[in-house]
Amino acid sequence: MEDWATFTTVAGAAAASLTGLLFVAVSIRIDVIARSPELRNRAAQILLLFGTVVFISIALAIPGQAYGSLGAEVIALGAMAGAGMLALDRRARSGTGATGGQTIGRILDVIAPNAVTSVLVLIAGGVIAAGVHAGLYILVLPVVTALAGGVASAWLLLTRIDA
Repeated sequence: MEDWATFTTVAGAAAASLTGLLFVAVSIRIDVIARSPELRNRAAQILLLFGTVVFISIALAIPGQAYGSLGAEVIALGAMAGAGMLALDRRARSGTGATGGQTIGRILDVIAPNAVTSVLVLIAGGVIAAGVHAGLYILVLPVVTALAGGVASAWLLLTRIDA
């Protein structure tokens, strides 16, 4: 898996950097986000997207790891991320009240980077666990989806907040 070292470094560094920027961005609008259970949970979903990429990068960087072990780690990560995303989504929806919630929630329901990332991670993990080396290429899809979806979600979170 040494061939994947550059990908692992780039993806992990991008996700870690974006996580830091998310904290800065949220702190700019902390007054509004802190008052809204929906916005707090949407921000946590974005954090989980970036965290998923960081942990995928860590799993890929473990030297001498067998494909079966990597596949099991990726499956576990996908299951935990999916469960976390679902729980955060339910909490966000319960905080919307009678008004229908923030615009961010309605937009994220349409583009669904959380669900897409979780499902793709599970698929990639299954393929890798089966010993198919092409599963690593499949793993690129949820990494890109998580990074792009997280950036788009963060942008929407910060620009579409109904103050």
